[in-house]
Amino acid sequence: MQLSICVLLATAAELFLKLGAMETANPANAWSWTGLTGLRSGWVWWGIIASVVSLFNWLATLRKLPLTVAFPVGNVVHILVPLSSWIFLGEGIVTRRWVGIALLVLGLMIVARPAAKLEERL
Repeated sequence: MQLSICVLLATAAELFLKLGAMETANPANAWSWTGLTGLRSGWVWWGIIASVVSLFNWLATLRKLPLTVAFPVGNVVHILVPLSSWIFLGEGIVTRRWVGIALLVLGLMIVARPAAKLEERL
């Protein structure tokens, strides 16, 4: 459960940061290349908060699960972020990326089975 919360927070953080970056994009601003202009966006601050809370959740997760299990399963964000970007931000996903997502799902199914059994024992 803790790992799921961590993954969802990390996914939300990426979406919030993207929204903030789009909101504050201004190539004419001399400081835009630094990303500091993004700090004017509430979305960026929500992204920062979600990242920090996700970090603390990750630390709590690592107390309960071996890193060899938690890390691969935690990489489900590499599936959720593109899918969320497609659904909520209208970003496109090319065929090659869909194939990559399918391979990640297959790999996670292989890795997640032992993780689920381990979490049941905890």
